[in-house]
Amino acid sequence: MIGKITTGRNFRGCLRYLHEGRLQESEELQLEEMAKKQAEVIHYNKCFGTMEQVVKQLIEVRKLNPKLLKPVFHASFSFAYADAALLTKQQKADIAVGMSEEFGFDQNQFIVITHSDTLHEHIHIVANQVGYDGKAVSDHNSYKRM
Repeated sequence: MIGKITTGRNFRGCLRYLHEGRLQESEELQLEEMAKKQAEVIHYNKCFGTMEQVVKQLIEVRKLNPKLLKPVFHASFSFAYADAALLTKQQKADIAVGMSEEFGFDQNQFIVITHSDTLHEHIHIVANQVGYDGKAVSDHNSYKRM
């Protein structure tokens, strides 16, 4: 399994990209891009609903710590070709939940999305670094921890 971690400022932009892909010139091309992405939410933690509802929930909790510049924690995992077809959605969700515990996000809001748009299956975890207590989970040494 290969992992990558990034942090960012915009929950809406991150989730829109994961669901809709890159912005296209026309509605027709955008629908093709979305179909190619094959995005599916396989787990919610402390948030739920449509993408717009989830974004609003993430933003509301994020406001508890306005000093944090980059509240979006985005991790992606690519599975080995041989393993991807063997894993169920629940097993992929369990891997993501285990990762959230390892990084300290298990009590924060996060969403897990699976993609089948490339030759290798992969999952994305988008987490709110700000918890309900207003404290931010540290992303220090996240590259090494990955």
